[in-house]
Amino acid sequence: MGLNCELSPLVFAVLYRMLAADSGRSELLEDRLAEVGLELTWLEEAAERYEAAWQGNRRRGTELDGLIGLTNDHSLLASWMLAALRGSGSSHDFGDDLRTAVTERALAEIADPPAELPSRWKPVVFGWALGKVVGRVDHSLPVAPAMLPTDVNVRAAYEGLVEHVLHLGTLQEPWPEMIGTSTFWRGAGLAEGLLPEARNGQDAVKRLVVEVRRILPEHMGTLIGRHFSQFAERRNTLSHVADMPDRPRFVDVKELARDWNQVRLTIMGITQFLCSQVALELKESASRAVREGTWDELVWELVAFDD
Repeated sequence: MGLNCELSPLVFAVLYRMLAADSGRSELLEDRLAEVGLELTWLEEAAERYEAAWQGNRRRGTELDGLIGLTNDHSLLASWMLAALRGSGSSHDFGDDLRTAVTERALAEIADPPAELPSRWKPVVFGWALGKVVGRVDHSLPVAPAMLPTDVNVRAAYEGLVEHVLHLGTLQEPWPEMIGTSTFWRGAGLAEGLLPEARNGQDAVKRLVVEVRRILPEHMGTLIGRHFSQFAERRNTLSHVADMPDRPRFVDVKELARDWNQVRLTIMGITQFLCSQVALELKESASRAVREGTWDELVWELVAFDD
């Protein structure tokens, strides 16, 4: 379906101002900026440039449709910055604060705002990767990240999952059981795709859960850990149907995905797994990018727009 993460200049104005004010992570951010020859003061400069773009856009286009979303490159640059914070703990509070601040300002500054803001004012930060919420299924799901993993199969599989979730949002609950339980197949397949070196699907899911629990608040990590504890076994049950020792029964598993409340944790967990992988790829790609001499030019090109 081709996901993109086009966001309003307002999002970036708020995001970079939050980073500039984050004294607890300033050393990590300073080191990240030094990789492309910039100083910490660049964060505030970037915030001011995006703020000018937002205010200029508001003056030129008072109607909602006239308020722009910036290209995915802007989101990718912000994700590159955020990825430097991957080892600093959970991104949950940062993401919540960003979304709240953007929502409050958008509702106050957009003329006649709709009850439901469009996706370009719905940023999320999962695993220190920036994304946006697409559709109206849920407050924070499904997510279009600023970048998808480099593996083409994983990219296509995740895009298909998002497309499926958007379709689920149009259906009356309770869903036919195969409509909901298909999330077990795709979810387990994505886990295996994200960790192809794992022994099997169960091993992949366990390792991904361990990884994301390091970057989630304790209560969320516990919920996801509990939900995925038998995830691969459930997928196998749905595939093979017949009763097997130490495996859930088909007649029980098929009832576990009849509505959004039952599926939500599956989609949340898979999104956390994928965004964590995205942040890792961005964090590890920095040195290559700097050696190629591309990021230092891109940083300024992306924020050099007129107000």
